[in-house]
Amino acid sequence: MNTTKISITQAFTLLTLFLLGSSVVLGLNLEAEENAWVINTGASLFGIFLFFFYTYILQRNGWPEFHQLLEIAFGKLLGKISLLLYSFYFLYIGTRVMKDFIYFVSHIFFYNADHGIISFVFICLIGYAATLGLEAVARTSELLFAISLFLIILIILFSFLSGIIMVENIRPFIDLEVIQLTNWIKYITFPYGEMVVFLVIFPFINDRKKWMKRGWISVVLCGLILISITEIIIAILGAKVSSLYTFPLVKAIEMIEFLGVIQHLELLTAFSFIIVGFVKMSIFFIAGIKGVSYTFPFLQEKFIIFLIALSVYIATFYIAEDMPEHLYIGLKIVPVYLHIPFQFIIPLIILALTAIKSKSNRFLGS
Repeated sequence: MNTTKISITQAFTLLTLFLLGSSVVLGLNLEAEENAWVINTGASLFGIFLFFFYTYILQRNGWPEFHQLLEIAFGKLLGKISLLLYSFYFLYIGTRVMKDFIYFVSHIFFYNADHGIISFVFICLIGYAATLGLEAVARTSELLFAISLFLIILIILFSFLSGIIMVENIRPFIDLEVIQLTNWIKYITFPYGEMVVFLVIFPFINDRKKWMKRGWISVVLCGLILISITEIIIAILGAKVSSLYTFPLVKAIEMIEFLGVIQHLELLTAFSFIIVGFVKMSIFFIAGIKGVSYTFPFLQEKFIIFLIALSVYIATFYIAEDMPEHLYIGLKIVPVYLHIPFQFIIPLIILALTAIKSKSNRFLGS
């Protein structure tokens, strides 16, 4: 029996930082311009639904570990195949998140830095975190959450104190006539649909009943932070201008200046982005490694971590040739062909099959 346990607080900080992840860097839906807050609000409400959907799947089956859940639904052979597919999915999305932050670091910290070096540093950190295990990452997330929240509050505070907020930039607050939902798949899959990886994490929470009642608050907090940041970016840069930048939040923060002393906050906030990115990548890789370990129990976990770390490092060179291709694949292709099946279709099948089997067992038992 696995003895890994994480507390409610640790689960809360893990989920919040995970959802913020690359969202604060890339996923603010600024293409909707002044209506971005409407899209983000709708997405966060759907995220609350997904939280209860995923936790319900686990709760009605007795909170099994993910590999056990798949075996309950599909049987032993198909369960192992689906587990392996999910593991590859988690690792692939984790690699894409790493690529987000490789581009971010090379654009913000070190111009034209070799991506191989940045990737090597990231994979060493993630590999070390995976070696320490989920509990260690969960404990670390509590401190990282406090740091990130403090930096986000600083951004909001100094944005107002510096006098660069232009309220007219966020008007009209809502314009239903120009709201376009052509990217609706992206809105529901990123970042909230990626909570599917927590089907691996939730069974290790030590007080699951309390988590069912309170865990959704982390989704709400993430939504409020993303909406606040989106409105600040638009208020500083303007709706049309902000949608042109790859990293609009950094550009907005560059303009903050208070009393001629408080400047260049973008460097501090960039560190907070790295923090949330580290947590998100760690969760994806730990989930993927757990899946591979259960599929191939004869392999040592440290060997699996090394093999996956090496594979991911190599994959970062081939996953996309440049930033535009990376964004196109991540925002147009991946949501349709990967996110929808793994985040919604397969979990719905799992719920249906486990419900049918549960009723059949009760009927036969009676």
